[in-house]
Amino acid sequence: MRQLQMAELRGSWATWLGVSLAFITTNFALVLSSLTLVAGARAMQTERLDPLDSSAYVFIPAQNLVFCAAVGMVVIGTATNLALSARRGALARLALNGATPAQIVGTVVTQLTLVSLASSLIGSLLALLAVRPALGFLAYERAEAGTPMPTPEPVHAVWPVLLTTLGAIAVAVLGGLRQTLHASRVAPVEALREHSSDGQLTRMTVGRIIAASAVGLVLIAGYGAIAALTSEPSSETVSNLTLLSMAILVLLAVLIALLAPVVIGPLTRVWVRLLPLPFASWQLARRTASSRARRLTRSVVPVMMAIGLLLGMLGIWESLESTMIANGFDIEISATGPASLLGFLGLPLLIALAGGVGSLLMMSRQRDAELALFGVVGATPRQRIIVPALEAAIITATATFLGLVMAVGAVAVLAIGLPAAGMSFAFVPPAAMFAASVAATLAITVGATVVPTLRGLREVEPTLIGQLIAD
Repeated sequence: MRQLQMAELRGSWATWLGVSLAFITTNFALVLSSLTLVAGARAMQTERLDPLDSSAYVFIPAQNLVFCAAVGMVVIGTATNLALSARRGALARLALNGATPAQIVGTVVTQLTLVSLASSLIGSLLALLAVRPALGFLAYERAEAGTPMPTPEPVHAVWPVLLTTLGAIAVAVLGGLRQTLHASRVAPVEALREHSSDGQLTRMTVGRIIAASAVGLVLIAGYGAIAALTSEPSSETVSNLTLLSMAILVLLAVLIALLAPVVIGPLTRVWVRLLPLPFASWQLARRTASSRARRLTRSVVPVMMAIGLLLGMLGIWESLESTMIANGFDIEISATGPASLLGFLGLPLLIALAGGVGSLLMMSRQRDAELALFGVVGATPRQRIIVPALEAAIITATATFLGLVMAVGAVAVLAIGLPAAGMSFAFVPPAAMFAASVAATLAITVGATVVPTLRGLREVEPTLIGQLIAD
C-alpha cells in the first residue's frame, strides 16, 4: 500500500503543479500585504511617518489582507476541488487496491500540505524581494495624488511570514478536506462512474447556502451604509464611498462564486443557445462545456473574479473622474486615481488571474484525451485546435457576464451615494478599455487552454485516450 501511495503522489504532480500557481500567488499577496503593514506601523512608531499620512502604508495593506484573503479562499478552494475532482479516478483505484478511507484522506492531505508548503515558501520569498518596490510604489502613488511622503524601510519580520504561511496552508487543507472526506466514503465503482461523467454540479450544499446567506446579509448592510455615509457630507465622503464600492465589488465576487453551482451552468446554456452556429467545432465545444459542468463551473469562477475586479476598477475610476469633472472640481482626490485603485485591488486581481490560468492548465490532460476522441471520430487537427479555443471563449463570455454584474453592483454604490451627497453623478462607460480588458483576459484564457493541448496533436489517439481512462 505504501508503494501504491507513493506512486499516486508521483503520478499527481502535473495536477498539483496547476494548483500551485494559485497557492504561490495567494501567499505572495498575503505576505506582501503583511510586510507592508508591518513596515508602515514601524515607521509610525519611530515617528518617521505622521499618523495622519499613514493610510498608504497601513490602511491599504490592511484592506489588501482582507480582500486577498476573501479572493484567495475562493480561488484556492476552487483550484483544490478541481484538482481533487481530476484525481477522483486515482483515489478510487487506491480504494480498489485496499486503501481504507483514512488512508485515502491521509494521502490527499499529505499532498495538499506538501504542495501548499512548497508554494508558500516560494510565494514568501517573492514577497520578501518585492516589499521594497511595493513601498516605493505606494510612495509614488501618494506623490501623484499631491501628498508626497517618506518611504518606510522594509521590515523583514518572520512572524507575519509564518502566520500567513500557516493560514494559506490551513485554507488549502481545509478547502480540500471536505471533498476528500466525501470522496473517501463513495464506493470505488461509483466514484469511477462519477469521474467519467463529470456529474452535473447543480446542487447547493448546506455550507454553501449558509455562507451565501451570510455574504448576502453583509452586502445588504453595505448598501444600507450608503445613507449613513452621505447623511452629513464631508471631505472624506467620496473616499469612503470609493472604499465601500470596492468592498462591495469583492463581496459580490465571493457571493457569485458561492452561487456558482446554480448560476454558471444555466447561464451558459441560455446564451450558447442564442448562437445556433452550424459549425461542427462550435457544436463540439458547447456540448463539451455542457457535459463537463463541474469543470466549466470551476474554470469560470476565477476568470469571472479576474474580469469582474478589472472591470470594477475601471468603472469606479471612470465614475469618479467623470463625476468630478461634471461637478466642476479641478483637484485630485486622494485614493481615487488609477494607481490607488491598483494598490487597492491589484493583488486580488493577480490572485484571480493566477487561479484562472492554473485551473485551465490543470485540466490539460483531460482535454488532450477528449480531443483525441474527437480525432478518432473524424475531427481534423485544425478542429482539435479550434474546439478548445471556443471552449475558452465560452468560459470567458460567461465570466464576462458575471463580471459585469460585479462591476455594476460596485458602481451602483457611487451612482446612489454621490447624488445623495449633493453631487451630480456622471458616468461615461470606457468602452475601449472595457473591450481591451476582456480581450486581454480572453487571450490569456485561450492561451492557457489551447497551448497545453498542442503537444497532444503529436501523440497517437489511443495513448491519450488511455490517459483519460487512467486518470
